[in-house]
Amino acid sequence: MLTLCGKFCIIFAPMKQIEERLTWLREELRREHLSAFVFPTTDPHNSEYTADHWKGREWISGFTGSAGTAVVTLKSAALWTDSRYFIQAAEQLKGTEFQLMRLKVAGTPTIAEWLGHELTDMDDKEIGVDGMLTSVSVMEQLKEELKRRGGITVRSNFDPLTRIWKDRPQIPGNPVVPQPLEFAGEETKSKLARIRKALHEQHADGMLVTALDDIAWTLNLRGSDVHCNPVFVSYLLIASNKTTLFINKEKVSGEVRQYLKEQGVEVADYAEVGKGLQDYFEYNILMDPDEVCYTLFQKVTRNIVRGTSPIPAMKAVKNERERLGFRSAMLRDGIAMVKFLKWLDEHVGKERLTEISVSDKLESLRAEQPLYRGLSFDTIAGYGEHGAIVHYEATPETDAVIQPKGFLLLDSGAQYQDGTTDITRDPLRKSSEKSIPWY
Repeated sequence: MLTLCGKFCIIFAPMKQIEERLTWLREELRREHLSAFVFPTTDPHNSEYTADHWKGREWISGFTGSAGTAVVTLKSAALWTDSRYFIQAAEQLKGTEFQLMRLKVAGTPTIAEWLGHELTDMDDKEIGVDGMLTSVSVMEQLKEELKRRGGITVRSNFDPLTRIWKDRPQIPGNPVVPQPLEFAGEETKSKLARIRKALHEQHADGMLVTALDDIAWTLNLRGSDVHCNPVFVSYLLIASNKTTLFINKEKVSGEVRQYLKEQGVEVADYAEVGKGLQDYFEYNILMDPDEVCYTLFQKVTRNIVRGTSPIPAMKAVKNERERLGFRSAMLRDGIAMVKFLKWLDEHVGKERLTEISVSDKLESLRAEQPLYRGLSFDTIAGYGEHGAIVHYEATPETDAVIQPKGFLLLDSGAQYQDGTTDITRDPLRKSSEKSIPWY
């Protein structure tokens, strides 16, 4: 059975399969004397888009949208998501135990409110949340709210999926590759020096970098561990005179290892990050509570400086080579789009074109451009009424035939080595009426 919409649509689990998974989960909860478990959408790096290994919320609920939280108690289940996914979630949760909780709609309870009600008659007033998948700020807020809801406590050191998800995908092991200086515009040594200066201004001796895009930018490396995102699973521990990249070492070639050594970066195994924090030798360390997960935060033995990572602000100020790369990427992407518009104008109404076929055609034209590396997100091609569905993605069942009239929403983008694009068009309109691109 296929979902009817959603930006990241895939075949979803049949109702019976979801029932089996909920049964397995509840057996584990009883063994651990827990009354509920919370499944967020994030990974240990607080990523918006995650590798398959961490899609536990999707596995337990069948909902495949890119945002949402599933909560399962011993007797009930619910899923919270935002308005982008109301239609998709209602379709994918149909026939399961899961109640759809529409965020920011009047009358929708918070997770804490709902748990307070659901656990009223239960003996065990403790729930489980994987501390590796939950940021410090989110965990602390949840704990405080649950404490006020009848003294419910939270256990953060248990992941039931390690026991019940038998065919769970492995953590990605794709190789990392250098981002040439001609595109990066600044050496890693220089970036690390600027980061250390910014940390000093916050009275911090070092920091743990967990955001995958921040690590890729800092080290001038790229990867392919996450769909449509050129990042790689890792942590970066920066001290005053030492930098360590925690990563699956099989992903690091001899060339990349030598490059990192030249930039003053050591390599350690991804699973050793906890030990790295315990062995951290400086007086204090900056930990961003909105980025660092709760479990790793608890590993720190030194003084913690709660503060904001300086890296996102640095990334926001582009150097000359980055600005040139953006312009060049948009130029090449524009060439691909113009070729597509010409092709569409010549073929629509004369042969059978559908939402999927035009999406594939645009992707093939982008792939012809130099430095193309893939899509920046799954293309949204919605014809007619489908254009009104937020984050719509065509399936073989819904693949509408396009006519030389009406409205075709085309929301698409690409990853090039020197820049990323994201544009929205109605290609059925006259060229002088093209909508403004969303960058």
